[in-house]
Amino acid sequence: MADEFDAAGWAQIHHAAQRGFTKSITFFLSDDASLLELETTDELHLTPFLCAVDGGKEDSIKLLMEQGANVEALSSLNHGAVEICANKFYIDLLTYFMDLDDPRIPVWKHLLRYVSSEADEEAEAAGKCLRTMTQGSEESGLNPNWEHLYKHGGVPVIVKVAKGSSIADEAKIPAFQTLLNVIEKHEVKEQVISSGGIPTFIKLLKSPCNHVIQLSAEILKEMATEKEYADVESQNNAIQTLVKVMQTVRDEEVLVQVLECLGNIAEANTKLKSQVGTCPGCIPTIVGLFENQKDKNLLHSLARVVGKIADKDEVNQNSFIENGVTPHIVVLTATRNRDIQVSAVEAISKVADNNKKTQKAILADNVQEHLLRLLKNTRAKIVLEKTALALWSLAGSDFDIRRYMAERMEVNLMIEFVNSMSENLQYIGAEGLSVLAQGPLTYQSEIARLNGIAPLGRLIQSNQEYIILSVVRSIRHLCVGVAYVPHRPNQNTILQFRGIKYLVALMVHSENENIQVESALTLGCVSMCNQAALDDIYQNIDFSYVRIVKMMYSSIPEVRLLAGSALAAFAYNNINQQKRIADQGGVRFNCFVPFLQSDDEYFRCNAAFQVVVLSKIIPDEEQALSSAAGIKLLVDLLQDSTSNDTLALATDCVARLGHTRAGVPAAMVSIHAVEHLCTLLQHKAEQVRGNAAIALGYLSYNHSAERQLLNRCRSSPYLIRVLLYYTKQSKISPAFLESWKHYKKIGLPPIPEGRPSLIGFKPEGINENRPITMLSLDESNANTRSLSNLMADDGGVTGRSSRMTNTAATPRMSNTPLQPIDANLSASQMSLDSQKSSTSLMQQEVLAAE
Repeated sequence: MADEFDAAGWAQIHHAAQRGFTKSITFFLSDDASLLELETTDELHLTPFLCAVDGGKEDSIKLLMEQGANVEALSSLNHGAVEICANKFYIDLLTYFMDLDDPRIPVWKHLLRYVSSEADEEAEAAGKCLRTMTQGSEESGLNPNWEHLYKHGGVPVIVKVAKGSSIADEAKIPAFQTLLNVIEKHEVKEQVISSGGIPTFIKLLKSPCNHVIQLSAEILKEMATEKEYADVESQNNAIQTLVKVMQTVRDEEVLVQVLECLGNIAEANTKLKSQVGTCPGCIPTIVGLFENQKDKNLLHSLARVVGKIADKDEVNQNSFIENGVTPHIVVLTATRNRDIQVSAVEAISKVADNNKKTQKAILADNVQEHLLRLLKNTRAKIVLEKTALALWSLAGSDFDIRRYMAERMEVNLMIEFVNSMSENLQYIGAEGLSVLAQGPLTYQSEIARLNGIAPLGRLIQSNQEYIILSVVRSIRHLCVGVAYVPHRPNQNTILQFRGIKYLVALMVHSENENIQVESALTLGCVSMCNQAALDDIYQNIDFSYVRIVKMMYSSIPEVRLLAGSALAAFAYNNINQQKRIADQGGVRFNCFVPFLQSDDEYFRCNAAFQVVVLSKIIPDEEQALSSAAGIKLLVDLLQDSTSNDTLALATDCVARLGHTRAGVPAAMVSIHAVEHLCTLLQHKAEQVRGNAAIALGYLSYNHSAERQLLNRCRSSPYLIRVLLYYTKQSKISPAFLESWKHYKKIGLPPIPEGRPSLIGFKPEGINENRPITMLSLDESNANTRSLSNLMADDGGVTGRSSRMTNTAATPRMSNTPLQPIDANLSASQMSLDSQKSSTSLMQQEVLAAE
């Protein structure tokens, strides 16, 4: 009989349902319909429908449901169809029930209730099903079932499971993995927060189960990707707890998630970054984890977290260097694993960025050599980009080191960067070409020969303002060199690719005032001593000197300053342009006063040069007085400044004025400019040495300067070597050279054997043997002084060029009423009671020439 039970308490219909024998089920039910709800007599009391579910037989389930079986039936354990599926891990069957969308079988509701069970086996079984049903894939991304879990309150349920203590931590693992499947959604994160998930998972970081610690850290890591939630984690002592885990756990998989979590918290904002970096033991522990570490995932995470914690935080950067992270990171740059390699290079970049102390320390360890090899050997675009960024970060703001890096990367590679599709590489390429085009030993012709100017012409149309600024400056430096000597072929190339049209458009139409004024200054340099370029500028109806004059009244100090530089560039040794500027309104002396009085040497130096060049068209101040004041400021800076950038700019300005209108060179010579320039020939910075040499070359046409220079070179023969080395491509008085030959003929003290040559030294901070122009002199020669009391009324006009420093500090502005500038202007204030005799003599020189 069909209703007879076997020894296990099962009737034939139960076996048929459990095994999927649909024909037998149909036969039994046709004979006796009451068998449809017949329960087994064992301890479970299963109906045929539950037996079919237990066997996972979809055909049997479908047939029994069609026959009207009770789908809400429960076993003696209070398990229905969903619970049985969970215990058996029947994911396909659960999906079938979901697709039926039968309200009598609420799959998600029952699974979530089941995962909250106080029995470890039940909670774990339900969790495994939920994990599988919400698991996404790399191809399709997030599983659509995330929304079912979310709408049925699954997130608060999982947080409740995490809080509970009735089941073991290990049994909670599948539920945590389920949460990780869906946590990328903002809505899910909100429910984690609202249900108290953050403190719960922080508490679980102290679990004795490493897997639970790992998953908790991973959940906190994902939560920290949103800034406000990273703050909540910090408020709940997540940072300290994570550091404690790093110090006590040695499981690599746990450490990876802990490190990534700390990195995400640090990335959220500057305050949290500081908290992470200064948390006791954090950075030393991170650095210590590098020791003897071979796990690739952990090494990758270590390098990443170093970069995240160090990024734009000077204290953290210094702490990493002090704790010895450099050698560990350098080793990782040589690995064949691209992910590790990229993260290591990026870490170097972040540790060095805008921090002179860390830059110097990293350079001292020769890290740049590893990066340069990597740059030249890699074919991976991402590695190339990150390595270039790291090298440029190491270069910092020091001109000589930036020049060194650009030279090592070579002109060809810089041009490739400009032509690349990467904005980072485009910027580095433009900056590198700009650096190479500057200074006493310029690569202007080399860049032109390798067709490096045309790509800049295309890049000037970039959508990124920082790239446009870099390109505009590069074009400027390619067109003029030290002492405002124009590079005519490069100017003509700019003219050919219609660069002037773009520069005028930027000057007139850009919304960025810095771009406007930089473009105006570059136009002045492109057209310097080039009538064709000037004619092209004037053909553009948008161009007017009035626009540049208006910039001198900008609210931004740097814009006002550079506007003056732009006018000075157009007016330099060009009387016609001076008249045009004057006819279009000219410029008032009070525009320069705040800069001449500024505490910022860069501002003072630029303004001093401007008032000398523009003195003829400044209507509210006597020409001789404004010229004398500017000259005095420049020479004072040569004597008093300790900044390489200021000295480079000041020597360049003196070189420019050394071949301008008559009287100006004599005025500079009269207040000991030659003496100060000779001293600077021994400066450690190549740009300062070279610019000083070029300035002396132009001043040597002045008879008094010639005699002073000869006396200094005779007292210190090394100076002539520097002077001749840097003036190969600029001017120096033939009379001076003849006199020097005469000095040599009559006999000079021999140069001791074994003295270092002009070539063979390197920028400060570079710890490797690389030939670079650097003179080494002992203190006795450095302090030698040979002064002349003779002044000559001489001055000549012989040439031009420009190195305009791009960085400028914000000056302290003066609110005092403007007064006519005193002729005896000092380096730090407008009045000079001392040194009256030298200033008076300088004025006489200027007035006599005028």
